[in-house]
Formats: sequence, structure tokens, C-alpha cells
Amino acid sequence: MRAWLSVVAVILILAVVLVVRQRDPVKRARILKRVGFGVMAVVTAFFGLFVVGETFTDPGGWTALGLVAAWALPLMILAAVAWYRPDRAVRLFAVLIAAVIGVSVWFAMDPEGWRAFEDRHGPIRAIISFVLAAAVALLGLKRTAVAGVLLLVLGVVPVVVSSLGSPLGFASLAVVSSAPFIAGILYLWSAALAGRSVLEVPQEHQRHHLSHKRRRVHQSRHADGVTPQAG
Repeated sequence: MRAWLSVVAVILILAVVLVVRQRDPVKRARILKRVGFGVMAVVTAFFGLFVVGETFTDPGGWTALGLVAAWALPLMILAAVAWYRPDRAVRLFAVLIAAVIGVSVWFAMDPEGWRAFEDRHGPIRAIISFVLAAAVALLGLKRTAVAGVLLLVLGVVPVVVSSLGSPLGFASLAVVSSAPFIAGILYLWSAALAGRSVLEVPQEHQRHHLSHKRRRVHQSRHADGVTPQAG
């Protein structure tokens, strides 16, 4: 886990340098969006490989293949919905994140029962959060602002609610949730810059129009002043 934390730290440092050096808000927004997606892509790759490796180590065999397929197939389906049907994906992901929060409340009420369940079946809550966060991150390329909000909720609320019941399993869930939190902030920052640039463009166009109009008025007055002298 330290490896992906180091990679994420390097990505964030490079992002800050690029954003500081870039003055165009549109380009800054584009950089932040790509960095947010890059953070989630790195974490998805590392966590996915980690879970696959652990699963094929124990229990291994066809059972491991079935367990990996149990989260890999939903991830591919959710990613396809996010890319091809972003508007429907927003509503779907909101419902699924609400379900994750509900599971966290259940865990807070019965931590020992959930601990026994996850000892038998693995870190279910962390894997669910991982799958959802990866799909929402892809949605961020289409709907940046709403994806940022969803990632922040997914990265904060389940961890806070689960910690109220018991610290058991808190570490794995917190590690998985840290990336959505970072990506959510970057997405919202990107959306804010993009929104500000959209507001600035009409203002700049209006200023250019007024300046052009003033030049025409000035030229007209100048022409009116010259014509009588020529006559």
C-alpha cells in the first residue's frame, strides 16, 4: 500500500506544479480532472491487483476465480453505464452509495457480526467501495461536478459511520476511501474552475463588444467633425 501512496503523492505534487504554472482556467480545470482520474486509476490498479493476488493465494483455484468475477463483472458493467449512460449512472450511483452507507450503519450496530462475516468472505465493504469509486471516477470524465460530490460522500461518510461502531476493519476501508476523497476534491476544484471560465467568456465577449462599439462611435464622431471642414 505504501507504493501506491507514493505514486499518488508524486501525481499530486506534479499536479500542483502544473496548475500553479498554468494561468488559463480551462486548461487548469482539464489538468485537475485528469489528475483526479489518474489518482483513482492508480489506486484501482494497485488495489485490484492486491485483491486478486490475495484471493488466488487463499482460497485459490476456481473459488478464487469466482470471487474475483463477483466484483470484476459488476465493475465493468458500472463502468460501461458511467461512460455510455452518464445521466442514468448518476442516479444509479447515488442509490448504490446510499446502500453502502446503509451497510456502514449496519456495521456500526453489529460490528462483531460483520467482523465474523468478513473473516469468512473477505473485506466486503472495502471491495464494494473500491468498485463504486472506480466507476464514479470514470463518470467524472463526463459529469465532473456530480462525480466529485459522489466521491466525497463515498470517501467520507462510510468511514465515519463505521468508525462509530468499531475500529475493526477500519484500516482497509480508510485506505480504499482516501483515494475517492482526494479525487472528489480534485473533481470539484476542476468543475469550479470550468464554471468560472464559462462565466468569464461572456464577460470578455461583452467587454470586446463594448470596446468595438466605442471605437465605431469615436470614428463616427471623428468623421462628422472632418466632413464640415472639407465642405
